[in-house]
Amino acid sequence: MSYYSPRRAGAVSPPRLTDKLRLYHVDMNPYGHRVLLILEAKKAKYEVYRLDPLHLPEWFKARNPRLKIPVLEIPTEQGDRCLFESVVICDYLDEKYARNPLHSRDPYVKAQDRLLIERFNELIKGSLECFDTNFAYGSEQIIQTMDIFEKELALRGTNYFGGNKPGMLDYMIWPWVERLYLLRCINEKKFDEKRSRFPNFADWGDQMQLDEVVKKHSSSPSEYFDYYENARTHAMGYYL
Repeated sequence: MSYYSPRRAGAVSPPRLTDKLRLYHVDMNPYGHRVLLILEAKKAKYEVYRLDPLHLPEWFKARNPRLKIPVLEIPTEQGDRCLFESVVICDYLDEKYARNPLHSRDPYVKAQDRLLIERFNELIKGSLECFDTNFAYGSEQIIQTMDIFEKELALRGTNYFGGNKPGMLDYMIWPWVERLYLLRCINEKKFDEKRSRFPNFADWGDQMQLDEVVKKHSSSPSEYFDYYENARTHAMGYYL
């Protein structure tokens, strides 16, 4: 894996791809974080092109008129092609690379996992509101969604939603759960009280933090806290 930094994201687009994928990504963006986890889990060969959301290059805007981030660029015989939307990108990667299948082979379980990914949007909305109001509002949506996933883990009786190791559902929801740990920086006692309310979900989170794929692209609670406290990045980076 290699990186291009924003300072190098100039007027000239990067060279055509040959034997690897290219992810256009904004640091701390949770949707791009999703794709990074799947790329790593599938052991795909890729590079990351870091973008500054305040200074997007013209070539990138021309290639991506809706300014969607992340973008996965794929080499083909017809030229490099782009995929948008993190869910679509991750599904593509799981189908393209046979190693370490992340979706369940059971069609019903796969469908249930997709529904849970959709349901998780409620936690995303709650965390957006929570971070957007200096952590004053949005916590109820987060708690309600965590309760659903707490019960789902109890029903499955496994350490992970994917069974004995992380699967697609685990990696798809992890970026936002990792960010929720920043709430410990606000009120450690209250955070630990909430942990005791969701023992299965809390144990799942502890196990996920030990996963090698997760560790490859993790940030600390204090780093997330500093990020969301910064008005400039708060205004731009999260929403893309």
